Amino acid sequence: MIKKSRSSVFIRYALSYIAVVLLLFFSITGYLYVRLSGKSKEDFIDNQINRLSRIANQHESYISAMLNMAEEIGLSPDIEFFRYEEEPWKAYDLQLKLVPYTSTATFCGHVFLHFFGDDRIYSSSSSMELSLFARMMRYEFLPMERLTSMISSTDRLTVIPAQQVSSTLVDSSRVVTFLVPLGAAPQAGKGVLIFLIKDNVYQTLFADAIEGHLNTYIFQDDALLSSAEELPVPLEQLDPAQKESARSFRWDGQEWTQVSFSGKNRGLTYVTVLRNSDITSSIAQQIFSNLAILPVFVVLSLMLALWMANRHARPIRAITGMLSRQEEEGSRDELQQISTGIRRLTTRNQELSSRLDCALPLQRHDFVFRFVKGRFASREEAVAAARAVGLEIDRAVYAIVLSAGTGGNDHPLDLNAAPFNRFSGYSGAGVELVALKANLYLIFADSPETLPEMAETIRAEGEAGGEPCVTSLSLSHGDFAEASAAYLEAFSAYENRFVMGSRKVLCYSDITTNLPEILPQARKITTAISQALSLGNREVLDVRINDLLHFLKNTNMSPFAFRMIYSDVINSLVHTHSAALTDGSSVQEAYNNIFSLTSCQSIDDLDELLRGLCDRLLSRETPAESGAEEEDEIGQVVRYMEEHFSDPEISMTALADSFDITTTRFSLTFKEKLGMSPLEYLTLLRVEHAKELLASTDLTIREISARTGYYDAGSFIRRFKQVTGETPLQYRRGRGGRETAPESGPEGEEDQP
Repeated sequence: MIKKSRSSVFIRYALSYIAVVLLLFFSITGYLYVRLSGKSKEDFIDNQINRLSRIANQHESYISAMLNMAEEIGLSPDIEFFRYEEEPWKAYDLQLKLVPYTSTATFCGHVFLHFFGDDRIYSSSSSMELSLFARMMRYEFLPMERLTSMISSTDRLTVIPAQQVSSTLVDSSRVVTFLVPLGAAPQAGKGVLIFLIKDNVYQTLFADAIEGHLNTYIFQDDALLSSAEELPVPLEQLDPAQKESARSFRWDGQEWTQVSFSGKNRGLTYVTVLRNSDITSSIAQQIFSNLAILPVFVVLSLMLALWMANRHARPIRAITGMLSRQEEEGSRDELQQISTGIRRLTTRNQELSSRLDCALPLQRHDFVFRFVKGRFASREEAVAAARAVGLEIDRAVYAIVLSAGTGGNDHPLDLNAAPFNRFSGYSGAGVELVALKANLYLIFADSPETLPEMAETIRAEGEAGGEPCVTSLSLSHGDFAEASAAYLEAFSAYENRFVMGSRKVLCYSDITTNLPEILPQARKITTAISQALSLGNREVLDVRINDLLHFLKNTNMSPFAFRMIYSDVINSLVHTHSAALTDGSSVQEAYNNIFSLTSCQSIDDLDELLRGLCDRLLSRETPAESGAEEEDEIGQVVRYMEEHFSDPEISMTALADSFDITTTRFSLTFKEKLGMSPLEYLTLLRVEHAKELLASTDLTIREISARTGYYDAGSFIRRFKQVTGETPLQYRRGRGGRETAPESGPEGEEDQP
């Protein structure tokens, strides 16, 4: 009866407080919902307008850049009209003059120039007849004759909306084309610039606006320029000319909202279309996010209510919790039951304390783990706990040692026995880490010099059984709150044994953490190895692998950095040359399994694995070993390029024509077989030959560029640096060559007598 009445008291107070809390919760929630829902839709529409404004600013900055470029080229005294039939030598000079303009148009894939009155199209890398250009572009909806007419007669900014273009001049993709007249006065009719902007540039532009399910469009007048569509809304339902910032319409049984933003000029309009249900859902999410704090308030209030109600039932719980079932059944005197239970609990605690006093090693084991985990609130508490287990830790410094050997014994060494008793002013204890298969020693000392000496003694004792003893040492610390950090330092040094060796104590202070600095250098060497594999040159491949191993052996790095480089090398080679492997799944398992990294425990292991993989790739890729009875067309082209790469007039179109292969088929087949485009392979051949000349001759940079198929040293330097990451002069200096041709700037070099 008493227990029931006391329980009913707790329930009565608990229900009263919970009712008050719930009443406040629903009142505040209703008020905030009514207040927030009125403004949420306006905020949502404003947010979409802001997104469209950002798109408009970026897009119109692109257009302004194109207009400025056309005006600069039209007014430039260095770029003058000429006829190719009368002055063909000026075509090459014009290409060079277009290079700086093309390089600054980062948003544009290709820029072409056409002079009115001439029948040629020029770019920074080539020139061709206008009719050939029109035939090669092949727009999805624009006939060649119409394209030629538009280019030859454009007197104002003209935009060809996004459509599929199948051409060898650009990657097969959707392209938006801008025709911009030259000069400040387009009516003068000097010429026109043709800008080809891939549709993925617009998709990147739209990416900022894509949030959830919506469509984004750019219109010029009533013509669709480009779009990013996720919803199946037909264009006929849109009104690009609407004056309001937002309008609603109904289609396919659903309500939709169109948000529009007008550009500054040129008739551009930016439109977003959304489902009203998505808007409602977004508004609900905004409201719920603003009300998210209320459940926390409710939980805290409920906890407070239960705490206050619990105060009334606390005496009952305290009494009944001390009683055993036997005592409840055998005695009706509740106070007597409480008294008997307390006496028995006190007796049991005393017996347990006596047993713990007899197990000092176990207590020290517990203390070490608690100390390393940072379980002591203050230094005084830790010192008191250590004294209780016979350790004096109130000393100047401490450190953590990890050791994998104990001289043939599975248990940690006794730091209070010989040969450690020759040290003074120290104390410490050791525990076994079963998962790590090592022992952890916690050492406190009056002097920092004592810590490495004791670590060396632990290592020497561990090697008494004849097996190597890997031993690591953390930094010295004085703050007990840094115990966890000290353990991590010792563990990091212990893991570094694969790189630093195990014949000395591994100190955390010796570990370098310069992974952001060394990884890009390693990737350059990895790229060189991949290029050597593509060339099928075993001699060059051996040199590149030796470069990587020399870099690893002479760079002090952590195991994490070592394994990252190993994984990067194997991943790069397997993925780049996977076409040469008929059993790709087995290769992935053998070389690219992240769990197999632990088997690569030294640089020599990496050397063996890497050379084995490269030999396997070479055996698959070398034409001489393929056993083919007849060399295919691409093989003939490759051989021709290897014999005539020094010819500056060599071109992909000429190569395809000479072997009676279409340019498109030639490019696709070549890249499928060799993993790179024909132009990339030609550049690689020229750069490899240039490396040999730089290392073995005293020729000037200009002379080497001429021998490797480049008209000018500037183009040679740019291509060389693009492939190797170094200028030719830097490469020559790094190989100990004579500096006979110092560089004069980023675009060229001057000869030196």
